[in-house]
Amino acid sequence: MSATMFARPGDAYNIQFTINGEKHVVYDKYPPTTSLNDYIRDVAGLKGTKIMCKEAGCGCCAVTVTYAPGGDKAETMSINSCLCPLYSVDGWQITTVEGIGSQKDGFHPIQERIAQHNGTQCGYCTPGFVMSMYGLLHQKPQLSQQEIEDSFDGHVCRCTGYRSILDAMKSFATDSTIPGAKCVDIEDLNKRLCPKTGEVCKGKQEGCSHGLSLDLHESKWYRPNNLQELGKLLIENSTRSTKLLFGNTSAGIFKNEGPYQVYIDLHGVKELYLFTENTDSVVFGGNTTLSKLKDHLKELQHKAGFSYFTAVIRHLKVIASVLVRNAGCIAGNLMIKKNHPDFPSDLFTLTEAMEAIVGIFDAKDGSTKKYNLLDFLHKVDMKQKVIAFLQLPSFKQSEVFRSFKITPRWQNAHAYVNAAFKLGVEGKMVTGTPSFVYGGISKKLIHASKAEAFIKGKQLDDKVISETLKVLSAELIPAEDDPLAASAKYRHDLAVNLLYKTLLEVYKPSDLRVQSGADSLDRTLSFGLQTFQEKAEEFPIKQALSKLEAPLQTSGETVYTNDIPSFRRELCAAFVISTVGSATLEHVDPSEALAIPGVVSYISAADIPEGGKNNFIDCSIFPEAAPEEVFITKEVSYAGQAIGLILAERQSIADEAAKKVKVTYTNVQEPVTELEEAIEKKMFHEGTREEKVIGSPDDAFKDSDIVVSGEIKEGSQYHFYIENPVSVAVPSEDGIDLYAATQWAAHTHRAATNIIGKPFN
Repeated sequence: MSATMFARPGDAYNIQFTINGEKHVVYDKYPPTTSLNDYIRDVAGLKGTKIMCKEAGCGCCAVTVTYAPGGDKAETMSINSCLCPLYSVDGWQITTVEGIGSQKDGFHPIQERIAQHNGTQCGYCTPGFVMSMYGLLHQKPQLSQQEIEDSFDGHVCRCTGYRSILDAMKSFATDSTIPGAKCVDIEDLNKRLCPKTGEVCKGKQEGCSHGLSLDLHESKWYRPNNLQELGKLLIENSTRSTKLLFGNTSAGIFKNEGPYQVYIDLHGVKELYLFTENTDSVVFGGNTTLSKLKDHLKELQHKAGFSYFTAVIRHLKVIASVLVRNAGCIAGNLMIKKNHPDFPSDLFTLTEAMEAIVGIFDAKDGSTKKYNLLDFLHKVDMKQKVIAFLQLPSFKQSEVFRSFKITPRWQNAHAYVNAAFKLGVEGKMVTGTPSFVYGGISKKLIHASKAEAFIKGKQLDDKVISETLKVLSAELIPAEDDPLAASAKYRHDLAVNLLYKTLLEVYKPSDLRVQSGADSLDRTLSFGLQTFQEKAEEFPIKQALSKLEAPLQTSGETVYTNDIPSFRRELCAAFVISTVGSATLEHVDPSEALAIPGVVSYISAADIPEGGKNNFIDCSIFPEAAPEEVFITKEVSYAGQAIGLILAERQSIADEAAKKVKVTYTNVQEPVTELEEAIEKKMFHEGTREEKVIGSPDDAFKDSDIVVSGEIKEGSQYHFYIENPVSVAVPSEDGIDLYAATQWAAHTHRAATNIIGKPFN
C-alpha cells in the first residue's frame, strides 16, 4: 500500500478517531463494508451499543458523534452506527452509552430518568433511546415536549410501552408537566473531553481537514478535500465499479448492492456544503443533511417568497427518522430515486413539484451544469458526475404548495403514496402551469400531466374540480399490487383524493362540511396516565419501586447473549436457507462459499452425529406435534427453511458465504399461501381436526335477537425481534454449555440434546 496525493504525512495508512475520549487507530485490515457498529462491538468491545435490524429501522444501535462537516464548525448529533462505514469516521469523536455513565462512574441524568420512570422492560432498546436523547440535548438543550416526541421516530420498543419512555424523555422539556421534570444542566452533557485540548470540543475541528487514501486490498477507499480532487478520482477510476457515499443510509434499503472496487467518501468535499440565499432562490450543497435542510428551511419560512417552506418542513419531519436525517444528505436521497425509479422518494416528489433545479458537477470538464429534476432522472448519465447542489425557487404570493405522505405508520415508513401539488391561483382562476407530482403509483408516472393540462387557465368551481378529478382518475394507472404495499385500487383512490383535498383548500367551497375535507389530520402530543392504589400503611410491602436492574439496562451494562465476549477460537454461523416454498432438494454445492478466506466449514443434515435426530421439536413435550427437520433432507416445506449452516471466523464472512452456497431444486411448485386454497385442497395437519363444541351454539343462535353473519379476513403478521435470537455453544469439561436468547430455556436444552444425541444433563 502506498501513499497518494490525499495522504497526510505520518498517517498515510490509518484513520484515527476517539470513542468515549479514547483514541483508536485503524489500519487496512477491515473490509470497506465494516460498519462503525461492527467496530464498536467486536473490536472496542463496547457491547452497550446494540445491533438488530442493520437497516436504520430500530434505533438500538444509536451513538452520538461529533465532527466538522467540510472542516468547518464541529457539530454533535446521534446517528445509526449500523450503517455508518467505519472508514468514514476519521477525525470523529464518538460517544457510546458506556461513555456517559455507568455503575462505577455514576449514571447520567438521562439514564437515571428512564430507570426512575420505569422505561425499561427487557432493556435491549434502551441504550439507543439514551444516546438519541444525549445527541438531541447537545443540539438544543432547551427543548419542548413536542420536539422531544418528534425526535424518537427512529426507535422501536417491543415490550416496555412508549408511555414510560416518553415520560422520561419529556421530563427534560422546558414545558414539561411530568412529575420530577428538570432541564439537564449543561455540564452534564459532555462527559468526555476533547483529547487534543482537554476542553469540551467546540468551534473548528481539524480531524477531517485532510484527504484520505486507503488500499483495502480488494478495494480502495478515498476521501477527497474538494471537487477538483473528487473529479480526478472519478476520472482515474472510470473503469472500476465506484460508490460515492455520505450517510450510506440507502444501504438499509438496498442491502445487496456491491461490493465495489472504489469507495469515495464525500464528507471532506467543502464545496458540497454550500448554502446561499437570494431573493429568487436558495441553494443547498449536495452534502446538506436532511436535518440541516429542515433547520435552514425553518430560518427561511417567514421570508418573502419562502412561506411554502412551512409545508415542506412538515413533510421533512416524516421522511425516514431523525437518526437517518442526521446522517443522510440531499444528493444521496435523490440518487436513490435516480438508481431506483420505483422508489417513492419524498424529497424527489417535493422538489419536482416545486420545480427545483439540481447542479451536476462533471469530472470530465470540471463544469457544473443545471438541470431540472426530470432531465436529471431520465436524461443525465451520472457516470463521473456528482450532485453539487439543489436550488429551491421562491414562490409568488398567488402560488400554493401542499404535500402528503400516506404511510402504514406516521413516521419512519415508506409511503404507500406521496404527492406534492403546486398551482397558482388568482381569485378562483388557475394561473401558470400547475404541478401535480406523485410517488407510489408506478415508476413511469411522475406528473399527472393530463390533469395539469385540463385545469390550467380554468375558473375553479364545483364542476371544474369534479371534471379535473375524473381526468386524474383515468390518468392514474397504479402498478400491479405489491404484496408488501397497499392495493392498486387503494393507491388510485387515495391519489385522487389527495388532489381533491388540495383543490378544496384553494377553492374554499361555501359548504363548511365540504370545506373541512381540506384539513390535514395532525398528530397531537401524546400522553398517558397510569393509576394504581397505594396502601401507605402497608409500606414497604406493595410500595412501588423502580426495577433494581433498570440502571444497568440504561447504561448498557446488562449482558445479553449476543454481548457475551468472544471465546477463544469462536466461530460464527449463518444459515443457508431455501429460496422456494415447495420443492424437492436436489443438490447443494458449498464449494464457492468454502473457498472464501475465513470460512471454516459447511454443516448439513449429514453431519448430525449418530444417535442424534434431525428434529428440533421435542415430541415428549408436544406429543401431537409433527417433527420439524433442523436441516432439509429432501422435501422443502417453506421458503426460508434451513438447508445447512456456514461456519466462519466472523459473522459478516459467514453471512456473505451463506449466499454463495449453490442450491438446486426439482419439482418446484407454487406454494399455497391462502387458507381457502388449503381447505379446498384438503391440506390439513394430521391429528389437528378434532372438533370441540362447548354448550349449544345452534340453540344460542336461535335465541339471539340479532345474528350477524359474514366473513372477516386479516393479512399475515410480520414478526420481528429486538434482541438478537442467538445462541452460543461452548464445549466444557463435561459437555456443552449453551447460552440461548430464549424465553423457553428448557425446550432449547432438550431439543439440543436430542439433535446431538447426548444425555440431557
